[in-house]
Amino acid sequence: MNILIIGAGWVGATHAAVLASTGHNVCAYDVNKEKIADLESGEEARIERNIYEPELAHVIKEHKSNLKFTSDLKELEKFLDTTDVIFLCLPTPAHELELPPEKRSLYIALKSLSESLCKRNNKTQSKYLLIATKSTTPIGTAELIKQKLEFHGVKDFGVGSNPEFLVEGKAIENSQNPDRVIIGVSSTKDEELLKEIYRHLSSSKFKVCSPKDAEAIKLLANFELFSRIVMTYQVTGRFCELIPGLTFENIFAGLTGDERIPKWGHYTSLYAGGSCFKKDAENLLRTANQHDSHYTKEFLKMVIEGNEDQLQRFYERAKKEAKITFKGKRIALLGTTFKQGTNDVRGSPSLPLTEWLYKDGAAIKAYDPKGGEMYKNTFKNKPEEKIITVCHNMQEALKDTDACIICTDWPEFKFITQHILQLKKPYLIMDGRRCLAKDYKELNKAGFSIIAVGSPYMPG
Repeated sequence: MNILIIGAGWVGATHAAVLASTGHNVCAYDVNKEKIADLESGEEARIERNIYEPELAHVIKEHKSNLKFTSDLKELEKFLDTTDVIFLCLPTPAHELELPPEKRSLYIALKSLSESLCKRNNKTQSKYLLIATKSTTPIGTAELIKQKLEFHGVKDFGVGSNPEFLVEGKAIENSQNPDRVIIGVSSTKDEELLKEIYRHLSSSKFKVCSPKDAEAIKLLANFELFSRIVMTYQVTGRFCELIPGLTFENIFAGLTGDERIPKWGHYTSLYAGGSCFKKDAENLLRTANQHDSHYTKEFLKMVIEGNEDQLQRFYERAKKEAKITFKGKRIALLGTTFKQGTNDVRGSPSLPLTEWLYKDGAAIKAYDPKGGEMYKNTFKNKPEEKIITVCHNMQEALKDTDACIICTDWPEFKFITQHILQLKKPYLIMDGRRCLAKDYKELNKAGFSIIAVGSPYMPG
């Protein structure tokens, strides 16, 4: 099949690569010329400079014969003549939720796309195609897309929703062997088109529903995961911080020993970041605000605010419990991405922490195995830029610092105890991921003060 991907970000590039690997002829379009040049180059270093996702660069490189990345609108329009399915993998940032549809990125792109769609097949629009959203969208988006395209004169098309459920760091694996494939369509013809795309998968994975159901499934699935994380650190984790003698790992093992309680999400951390959880919860809250649903709205707000409170509380514990004054201090910021296995810093706790440390007069030595440059670029030409030094390794970041904050759960951060033991005291360890939980006693005995999520303050 001939498949067009609109938007070559993390979702679009991953989807394009995996579909090409299953034999489809794929063209991915994006207006960002620099990104497209890197993806089209086939050079792993250049691809990973833009999007680091394990195995993604390799898959792109291996399928150059049937995978094309372009920013040329004429090339897109030529491909449209034979396109079977278009996947919309466009950004849907949270701040756009309050804007009218015509001012959102998705609909601005649709207006431009509609002009190209009307030109296909020598303006006869004789070939049927399906347009499916892949990114997270508000409930009812497919209906609006259909209306907008019809308004602009597009003919012979269908609109559906085929949401992604990818985990950053495992996206290729998730795409090749998904838990389920949600096929949100309005006709048998559209259903068969999507099933043909995923013909390499077992039909038992297909969950066919309406586009509106598919949009809701994506949003509600993310909220289910988000609320579980927030509940864990606001209740289980908080009790472990407030009551001396409780050990989070023991309680976690006991709770998840019940087969009804999943292990995923039942861990404590400083923040649930990324580009989806908070945004999707705000999306649901906006929908709830349009209806008479007081407790639903309050619950959604509680989860969103509970997440923000966790990070703020973690930072303030340093001042209230360790009595630290950040002014003039050098802080090692270990981990700038929102999670391990990616270079994505969107929604990372490192960003607000950097802003707070800047306001409090500290200097930052940051290290991340993959996300250092993305983090640095986030603060380019901003006041915080002048306090940031991005280091090449963990030892360099720790050297001559007064405290360290572990933000990301990179595996290598579990093995830094011996490096910390060589540092000059007094020294404060702020472990936002419990990476060093097995070594807390040793570090504390050696005179290091520790603030860890899920534990009371341990003065050195």
